[in-house]
Amino acid sequence: MGGDQDGLRAVWALLSKPGGDGGEYRVLACSEGRSAYGMFDDLVRRTLFGTPPQWADGGAPGEGLPWISFGAFGESDLPRRHISISITHWSGPSEAYCDSSGRRIAATRFFAVPYEELARTGLGLTGLWHAVRPVELPPDDGERRLALPTGPDPLPEVAELLDGEPGFDWAAATAATALERPLALVSRSSRFAMTRLATIDAVAWLLPYGCRAGLTAATWASEPGPYTPWLCYTHSDPADERVRVLESEPPEVSSRTGRAHLARLRLLRQELGTLGMLRELAADKRPARLGGRTRHGAPGSAARGRGR
Repeated sequence: MGGDQDGLRAVWALLSKPGGDGGEYRVLACSEGRSAYGMFDDLVRRTLFGTPPQWADGGAPGEGLPWISFGAFGESDLPRRHISISITHWSGPSEAYCDSSGRRIAATRFFAVPYEELARTGLGLTGLWHAVRPVELPPDDGERRLALPTGPDPLPEVAELLDGEPGFDWAAATAATALERPLALVSRSSRFAMTRLATIDAVAWLLPYGCRAGLTAATWASEPGPYTPWLCYTHSDPADERVRVLESEPPEVSSRTGRAHLARLRLLRQELGTLGMLRELAADKRPARLGGRTRHGAPGSAARGRGR
């Protein structure tokens, strides 16, 4: 996959609270020092889309923790265009990880990497997850350089996924629809976070790679609203503009842009095969926005006042 042998540079933050604490969730550490706590508090909360249930096993698989979300930040937020990943999980099983009210404490690990560096490595969303998964926060050494996954080229595995489940027809129609409209994915069964992430990633691979510069996504957004990620599993809201997409059937592609992209995907797959099609799409790394606009200027909504 290439890339910098020293790893992928990232800024990071940890949002949680100490055991026995009765206060609000807050940034406890970040790569830029205490003076940047306020900035990172805002950034992290913009990638959170609900309040975890108060019990560790609350919610159906995929709806309970861990939650995985991806954000896109422009130069008004950070010095360069960045792509973020946030992982929200329970801090631990013992009483030491409960607050003063006896509620179990959650923690969100937030990492943001420059889009240009991510594009150079060719990582997808699942690859970025594997890069940050083993990293504990806070590290001992300030700004953390994330080790790139050492596994093989991800595209053959994605091609196999598309040739099986969820299948090319569904993923291609979903990707084509996502070019114009935000989506509410509806799981056909109780799928865990990693299965949902693989499905979201498969859809993202059927877009030009540069769409990742503006793509926001989440394995679960329990409280949908105007800042809900563009591509996520969530309850559909009749007042929202997003398209409800069932995993059991491809969505109807209604826009001219979407239909043109779907036709291109079918032609590329016919001429180059599934793997060749993926390589063609992955080669286009020019930053692009979905929907032709920035949606409310933020990837998420602040989770203030919801127990977070």
